[in-house]
Amino acid sequence: MTNFFSTESLFIRYAAPTICGIKPANLFTLSESQFMAEDLQKWEANLKVQNLCMTFFKTSSNRWMIFVYDFVWIRQIISAPIIQAYLRGKGYTNPENTLLTLNELFNRLENTRDFPHEVGLFLGYPFEDVMSFEENHGMNCKYCGYWKSYSDTSEAKTCCAKYKWCSELCKQLFDEGLSVPQIIKKYKEAVNDAA
Repeated sequence: MTNFFSTESLFIRYAAPTICGIKPANLFTLSESQFMAEDLQKWEANLKVQNLCMTFFKTSSNRWMIFVYDFVWIRQIISAPIIQAYLRGKGYTNPENTLLTLNELFNRLENTRDFPHEVGLFLGYPFEDVMSFEENHGMNCKYCGYWKSYSDTSEAKTCCAKYKWCSELCKQLFDEGLSVPQIIKKYKEAVNDAA
């Protein structure tokens, strides 16, 4: 059995929705005591096999921030003209270029005191909810799960339940000793069986 607090165990728990292809990105932090660079290097290799990417860096609060993402899916999200206009309004210099835009986002996550709430778009949260979160300063949401929902709470609840179930199942499968490809296969089988 894998220790629940190992870097790898935390990683599978927090990144599972992206690893299983139901979320474009996951963002989470690990404390110094939870962070093992060797483990993250292994995960980078695991993710490349799945055509996923990972960026990690130390924050000003001495925690490690990890961003696991599907580059192609993020490119689709930010290709929408309304998203590009929004990002341009936030000071992104070239929102048509996914790589440059991601680098600007990572720089903001790593180096600014004001958290860049536009990260919600990259995490797959609805544009309306990201905008409403900013307008309401994070207050007055109708539902709070993986994100604060101000619009379609029924869809948000369904989506958050799916993310939670995916994370719990993947963590259980990881603890049973399955590899990442085996976990993804078992997750997809479980989804098909439930349908």
